[in-house]
Amino acid sequence: MPTLKDVSQKQINAIWLGLQHTNKKTRKKYFPQIEKAVNNGDLSKQQYALMKDRMLIDEGKSQLYGSQIKNGKLYKLDTPNKVNERRKEMGMKPIEQYLKNFNIEFKIE
Repeated sequence: MPTLKDVSQKQINAIWLGLQHTNKKTRKKYFPQIEKAVNNGDLSKQQYALMKDRMLIDEGKSQLYGSQIKNGKLYKLDTPNKVNERRKEMGMKPIEQYLKNFNIEFKIE
């Protein structure tokens, strides 16, 4: 994974986007490099959260940050009552605000 010393922010974001939308095997392979890029400040915590949620879903697990939606529904969420705490740590808006973009109402059951 290149760093911002090697490429522009736009280019590193494009690499992330390609990895986010590739197959689960490739995502899993490169995720440690994504984590390193986030720790270096080359990628955002939000980008980490989006990929982490997608990888958890790939593994049949519940997502942590509530970023993944399919067919107008939020994928299963781990400890929904803690999601906004986790989202805040990643620099993300509250889930209620995010889901309004998809006309989804957030309810903790």
